[in-house]
Amino acid sequence: MNDFAVHRMYAENGEFQVLSLQYLDTSFAFNIFLPKKRSNPDEGRSKLTGEQIQNLLSKLEMTYISITIPKMKIETDFKLKEALIAMGVSEMFTDSADLTGITKEPPLQVSDAAHKAIIEVDEAGTTAAAATVIGMVGASAVMEEPVTFQADHPFLFILTKDNNPLFMGRYV
Repeated sequence: MNDFAVHRMYAENGEFQVLSLQYLDTSFAFNIFLPKKRSNPDEGRSKLTGEQIQNLLSKLEMTYISITIPKMKIETDFKLKEALIAMGVSEMFTDSADLTGITKEPPLQVSDAAHKAIIEVDEAGTTAAAATVIGMVGASAVMEEPVTFQADHPFLFILTKDNNPLFMGRYV
């Protein structure tokens, strides 16, 4: 577990605390939705609606917060060839593919398509692909008591761009 007190984007309602860790490109963020009540992971997920997600993300504000979060590395692989063919994108996988915009030396066709996503959280922050979180804190003469964010039970996380979900998962 990482444990530190910093200024980060934070919001809460009656059921969830939300910690938003922004990446170097601040349009991207790793958002942790931590249920205030310890419950089974499916119960927490079922209580979090799309409307609640957007509402909480819209309420994020810079807060002095004591953070305890687990170290984690999540890797996912998606094979896309079958899905693309099912959606009608099939010619690029055949001998008749016209990929002259890529190379002038035919024949060229796509043999496979895949997507891999990696999210890692450790003492240095969080990384997703090549993006890295940075933290900036304004100088302050008065140090308030930090809000406590202790992710020691199951939570949901959402990688967003401009508060639009790109990738969602849960940590159990």
